[in-house]
Parts: sequence; structure tokens; C-alpha cells
Amino acid sequence: MATEALDPLQLDLASSRRTLILVWQNPASRRFIKVGQLDALSAGRFAFRYLASAWDDPAFNTLLEYPDRNAAYVSDEVPAFFANRILSADRPHYERYLGWLGIKDIVTDDVPFEVLARTGGGRETDTFHVVDLPLDVEHSFLSRFFVSGVRHFPDSEELVKSLHSGSPLSLKLDETNAVNPKAVLVDAAGNKTVGYVPDWLCADVHQRIKDGWDISVVAERVNPDAPAHVRLLCRVEARRL
Repeated sequence: MATEALDPLQLDLASSRRTLILVWQNPASRRFIKVGQLDALSAGRFAFRYLASAWDDPAFNTLLEYPDRNAAYVSDEVPAFFANRILSADRPHYERYLGWLGIKDIVTDDVPFEVLARTGGGRETDTFHVVDLPLDVEHSFLSRFFVSGVRHFPDSEELVKSLHSGSPLSLKLDETNAVNPKAVLVDAAGNKTVGYVPDWLCADVHQRIKDGWDISVVAERVNPDAPAHVRLLCRVEARRL
């Protein structure tokens, strides 16, 4: 796989078909930092560059694959750092896995990005998450996420079974949470908790709730038979009142 380091000024992102954000969690402070951006360009190429916010935390270091913090890296395949976070098509039940993610019928070339965007591309060996770039403009916000922490709520399995695509959900601040005071709970009908907004997104959602935005959440895909981390895919939309 050929990778070329360019001056960022040489990179034309106007042709970007899709953007993912690389988020790093400081293992000591637990703070989430947006450190990089991966774009799917035209002609099957991909570009990675660091974001200025990466250097807000002195504990963050450049990645081995991308040693120059000031360069933009362009490759003709999904970069290995990201490709290694995607379940191989050779693995058993791969098609079923794509079904759980709700991307079984999309164009093949778009599958890697969709898998990363919907699963977060997390690995047990590091503290990186890959997230879809939320539609975040002055008066609106849109994002998708799989509910996290489902296994920690005893009634969640039955609650998920009671849901269907389009079921309305609600969000509730969990500011007494000792681990993360910006935690946000996801509730089904009757104020019964299903799980949490994932850590990488909860700060954004928490702030919009505090600011009084009009927020709606629905179940976009329900997978009662899937592993807990891909059991309930939600869509959150928020508008500034």
C-alpha cells in the first residue's frame, strides 16, 4: 500500500466523500480528544491528517504510521491503522455482522467506512475510537451510536426485545456518575434504562441537553440476538430552540 506524505495545503478535501474522526482517550484523565481526520477521497484514495485539537493534550503523541504532525498522509487503500479495526470478510458470520450494523446492502466500497463509523473501531489494546463526523452546524446536530453498557442493566435484554425500528427513546443526565459526570442514560418507554450514550459522544450530547436543545432519539436498528455492543443502534437529532 503506497502512502504519500503531503503538505496539507496540497490536499483538496472538496472531493471527500465521507469523513471519520479519530478520537483518543487520555488513560489518566479519561478525557476524550479529537486527534485526527480520515477522509475517503475520489478515485478510491484516503487521506489522514492530525487535527489542531490533538495538541491540546501534551500526553498525546504522533502515531507510528503518521510521524509528522504537520503532514497529510494519502494512500490508495484504507490505511492499516484503520483497516486493522475492521472485521475481516473471511471471519465466520461476517454477513450476519453486517446485518447487525444495518449495512448489509450498501455499496461494497463503502463498507469499511460504515463499519468503522458504526462500531467505533475500538480495540482492547489501545484507547482510540473512530467515529462518524456528526452533522454539527450552528442550529442542529445529528449522530448515530450503538448504546453502550447494555449488559450492566438487568432489564435491558427484555427492553431491547420490546423495541423496533423507529421506537422513541429518551435521554437523561447521570451527573452523579462517579466515573463520568457527563454520562447520559438512554431510556425506553416508562423511564426504563437500556444503557448509555457512548463515552466519545456523551460530552456533546450532555452539553446540548444542558443548553436546552430540542433532542429526539429513536431506535434505528434493533438486534436482540446480537452481542451487547451492537444490540441497539440509535439516531440522535438535536435542534437549538
